[in-house]
Amino acid sequence: MKAIQVVDAFIKKYMPLIVLLVLACGYWAGLGLSKPQVQFIKSSILPSVILMIYAMLITMRMDDLKDALVYPRGMIFGSILSLAVAPLLMIPIASVFTKNPQLYTGLLLASIVPPGGMITYWTGILGANIGLATAIQTVTLLISIVWVPYGMKLFVGSMVDVNTSTLLIKILIMVVIPLVLAYITQKLITRKYGWKGIVTIRPLSHLVSSLMALYMVFVAMSVQAHLIAKDPALIVLPAIGMLIYYSLAYPFSYYFSLKILKEPYDKAIPITYGFSTKNLSIAMGLAIAAFGPMALLGVVPCMLFQMPFASIWYKIFERMRPRETSEKPVTVKSKSNS
Repeated sequence: MKAIQVVDAFIKKYMPLIVLLVLACGYWAGLGLSKPQVQFIKSSILPSVILMIYAMLITMRMDDLKDALVYPRGMIFGSILSLAVAPLLMIPIASVFTKNPQLYTGLLLASIVPPGGMITYWTGILGANIGLATAIQTVTLLISIVWVPYGMKLFVGSMVDVNTSTLLIKILIMVVIPLVLAYITQKLITRKYGWKGIVTIRPLSHLVSSLMALYMVFVAMSVQAHLIAKDPALIVLPAIGMLIYYSLAYPFSYYFSLKILKEPYDKAIPITYGFSTKNLSIAMGLAIAAFGPMALLGVVPCMLFQMPFASIWYKIFERMRPRETSEKPVTVKSKSNS
């Protein structure tokens, strides 16, 4: 287990660089793939996505939905910002930096999905309101099952064919089934070992989810390698757009929470990370299963910038933290791949 922890920590620390390496490997491999090989790779997508999301959800405290009742105002506004306002910020940036409908769809998916476990992780280590973070994470995950199909129809329906029924079925397969299986697994483990059992397997679950996410990146790049060789701007321009997006997302959501919603620091932090750190594993799975590999390539630039910006703003928020909260003990309840 020690070796798994080391590998998991290494991947998380160097995720942007590893994504770039996987992109390069996928591009190189894709140029030599035959049509039967491409079809074989595509056939591995669905089981890989299910495994990725299942591994990610095992460590989420799904019994903590009750926290939403404790922080209703923050939960409601945090959920609206995360699921509805974030895509509105993405739309003008995506429109400027890509004219490809599939890439545009992937970028929008990356902004409309719920926040991942990073919302509780960063909230926890900043000594902010972990209960509100858990509430936003859990509630948005449940709402997104219905919201994502209709939200995507609203935002990209004029550019690509968005069949809400088909997309809803994809979500049920790729999110609800892994969610149920993860909940059952979690109950079986905690019944015998308590929550310590989940803590023990956390590095393994994170590693499996990360490896499956990287495999998705490899698949997307390899099956689109010939098209990208003809037009490298397909990848470069969306990456520039995401650099701008994340540069705006954090200050916008933090100061909106602080100045407009009048939330204190400890509640503004989870709202900010709920807006800015999305569950990119779910976005990747939906992109490639519902819209194809090119849409998945729209999610990839977000993987390059989401974690580095989260780290940068952690240091900024540390300096902003009020003195009375800076000495509070921190307990991180859950941490999932995002």
